[in-house]
Amino acid sequence: MSNKSSNKEFKDIIKLEEEISNFFEDLMYDRGGSPLLGRIFALCVLTSSQKPLLQKELVDKFEVNPSTISRNLKELENWKLIDRRREPGSREWKYQVESTAYLELLVHEFEENVSTLREREGGLRRIRERWGETMSQESRESPGGKRTLQILDFLINWMEIVATEQDELIKTLHRRFLELEKNLE
Repeated sequence: MSNKSSNKEFKDIIKLEEEISNFFEDLMYDRGGSPLLGRIFALCVLTSSQKPLLQKELVDKFEVNPSTISRNLKELENWKLIDRRREPGSREWKYQVESTAYLELLVHEFEENVSTLREREGGLRRIRERWGETMSQESRESPGGKRTLQILDFLINWMEIVATEQDELIKTLHRRFLELEKNLE
């Protein structure tokens, strides 16, 4: 592989990670969380399938006070989005995303904010395309890679169904409103 193509691939991966971080940052902010909370969760989603994260790694990455990281991790734990484990004999906690936590978070968030559904669907489609483009063939064929792409496809399809049903529901409610309004005359 040439140096130029590997440099482009690296930039694509960095851009994709930034898009995913922004996506989760927006979701967490909508739930009343801080932007840092979204960034921490995004990093957990991106890396904890390969290896659990240590709190020290998060402190180093985000260059904030350890208590700030600790507080955000506790909030993610309370929301049942991450799991905290300790290796036997170790004093350090390791943090990992629950297997379907981000799927549940996204489903909940989309249900709560249906008005932004089309915008988020577009964002998720872009993430899906870029993720598929930047993954190596080996990663795409691995069980974790396949599952990630299947989850993204599932969410995109689910959002299309919700958006379609929402339009139909609004039309039905509007017809019922007009019927009730006629009775007032």
